[in-house]
Amino acid sequence: MAELRPLRVAIPKGRLESALFLYLRDAGLPVVEFDDTRELTQTTANGQIEYILAKPSDVPTFVGYGGADVGFTGLDTLREEGVDVIETFMLPLGHCHLSLAGPPAWQGRSLHLADNLRVATKFTRLASAFFMAHGINAEIIKLNGSVELAPLTGMADIILDLVETGNTLRANGLVELHHIMDSQLVLIVNRSAYRLRVDCIDPFLHRLRPAGGRQRDRIQPSGCGAAAPDHQG
Repeated sequence: MAELRPLRVAIPKGRLESALFLYLRDAGLPVVEFDDTRELTQTTANGQIEYILAKPSDVPTFVGYGGADVGFTGLDTLREEGVDVIETFMLPLGHCHLSLAGPPAWQGRSLHLADNLRVATKFTRLASAFFMAHGINAEIIKLNGSVELAPLTGMADIILDLVETGNTLRANGLVELHHIMDSQLVLIVNRSAYRLRVDCIDPFLHRLRPAGGRQRDRIQPSGCGAAAPDHQG
């Protein structure tokens, strides 16, 4: 009988990568180390989990289109990408919020009355939905990074961006104007993978569910990659 491939898990590269692997390890899951390597995929020593490193904004796409069985992404990214996946539960990582921000002169001003309002953001889907819901006419300018530069250079009036500590805003003379949504890390699952590999995915979810009453022994999901040993020493 041919072995099933390992459970494929998409990890967002960048600032949350180390904290997420630590969280997985503390939950009793086997992990890998991507330090000092350019590899984007690694399989655990027991052959049960294959981790893939993906750009954070691409994790929902990898999971939604079957490139990964499960993945971790920010709620903001999930809402922005709009990919059809199973949204399971939040993890206590990546806490931040999405806000409108701009120069102090915009504090207290009605955005409804602004002429030719220009908003710079990488969250164009969320920005369009917000302004449409509030009946505000705004031109959305797509930027992939250094969004704070837009009002400083006069390219845009305000920005819509993630805020964690607010230090970057303050360093660039900007202030928060309106809270849009809170965000943190969420575990997502491919719909087809869950139907076909529920015996493999459910134990993985149970390990990580904040109120799941985790066991202390190492995970041995049935039907995932290498066969589990009959007994442990």
